[in-house]
Parts: sequence; C-alpha cells; structure tokens
Amino acid sequence: MKFTILASGSGGNVTYLESGDTTLLIDCGITYRQIVQRLRQHDLKLDNLSAILITHEHTDHIKGLDVTLRRHDAACYMTAATYDGIHPRQKSNYNVAQIAFVDAFEPFSINDITVTPFRISHDASDAVGYRIEAEGRTLVYATDIGYLPKRDYDLIRNADVYIFESNYDVTMLFTSSRPFYLKQRIDSVKGHMSNADSAYNMAQLVGPRTKQIVLAHRSRECNTDDLVIETYNEVFREYGLDIAEYHLVVAKQDEPTTLFEL
Repeated sequence: MKFTILASGSGGNVTYLESGDTTLLIDCGITYRQIVQRLRQHDLKLDNLSAILITHEHTDHIKGLDVTLRRHDAACYMTAATYDGIHPRQKSNYNVAQIAFVDAFEPFSINDITVTPFRISHDASDAVGYRIEAEGRTLVYATDIGYLPKRDYDLIRNADVYIFESNYDVTMLFTSSRPFYLKQRIDSVKGHMSNADSAYNMAQLVGPRTKQIVLAHRSRECNTDDLVIETYNEVFREYGLDIAEYHLVVAKQDEPTTLFEL
C-alpha cells in the first residue's frame, strides 16, 4: 500500500492511495489540474483511477469532483445523504452511473481493497471516515471530526496508519479575530478536533501495529506544526507512550506529503 496526502485543510483535501492495480482518491477538494500537478511530484498519474471515496459534501472535499469524474471512468462512493446535500448545480455535472451509495459500518470491496465507512460527528449531512484494508495493512482516515465516540474505537483501533484530524489549538482559536459563533462551531462536537482532543483519542487508538500517524486538516490561522507536535508529545507521555515510535507527520495545504509505502 502506498499513499500521499496531496492537500489537507480548509482550502481543499485530497489523499491518493494505491494498492496493487487499484488506485483511490479520498475526497476531491482541489482542482483536477492541482491533483495532477501534485501527483506529478511523485511521478504518479491518475490513468488507472479505480474509485473516489467522498467523506462529505463540503466544498473543500468535492471542489474537483465533477471534472475528475468527467476525466475518468471511476466509481464514486458516498452516502445517499451526502449526495443529497451536494448543491444541485454541481451535482448536475455528475454522471449518476458513476455514483455508488454506501452506508456507515457496511464494508464494501474495490478490487483487492476492503473499505468500511464509519460515521463522523461533523456539521454535514452524513459525514463518514474510512477504514481501508489492503495487502494485510489497515489505514484509517478520519478528518472533519468534532467528536469520536468510544463505541467506534474497536473498529479503528491498532491500524498501521492513521490520517487523523488535528485542526486547532484552543488558545489560538479563542484569541483569534474570528467571529464568536464560528469559534463555537469549530469547538463543538459537530465541528473540528483540537490538538489535545486529537492526541488523547490517538493515544487510545494506537497499537503494536501502528507505525505512521499523519495529522490532517491543520488550521493555518489557529494552529502551527510545532503546537501539534508539542501537544502530541505531552499527551503521549501521559499515556506512557514514546512518540518516537510513531512516524508523526503534519500534512500541508499546498504541497503533498512524502509518498509513504507500507
């Protein structure tokens, strides 16, 4: 399994994943041209795109979806409520034959990959994260998440890789110039996950198999890479965990991560 995060943040989100002859995109929130350009940095192409997994209908997750679907004969998986939540003007550009509906906690297969959606607490119609299994490895993708219920821990515990939200630092958020209603929305259980909440959840999810943590959807105005890493260090120490045992990376908005290979 190989993957790279091409974009992560409120300006757009796309992750590329490859297993054998199967190629996936998770979300499609930047332009098709940007996707192609960033893949080119890793000598990758979308020629054999198998499928696109959509987490929810917000623009930073579907901005480039219409063009990508027109350019590629790939299936696009999302919940029915997410599809209903997409603006009719944008949806009118989709080929409905390419859309496949999924339900939370119901696994499905894309060639050699098994995908299990799980429900995400966010202010969208029916946001989901994804547990992806291929080649004996498991990757968990969970961003735009205000709260992670303990009942979901068993499904996503001890993955090889986590792509997990660490959106904001609480002090930076509440001392920012953002309107108070927006601060409340971000800090709510239907908003985003703070560095501390992210770290406390992750400390309880990692296991002996976990080798890689990519922290995603970092706010450019209300967070920094240093704060994310500092918070994770502190929380992992509280749990008796050595952060050095995990390859911790903070994903960027405007440039792809390394091409990781498991």
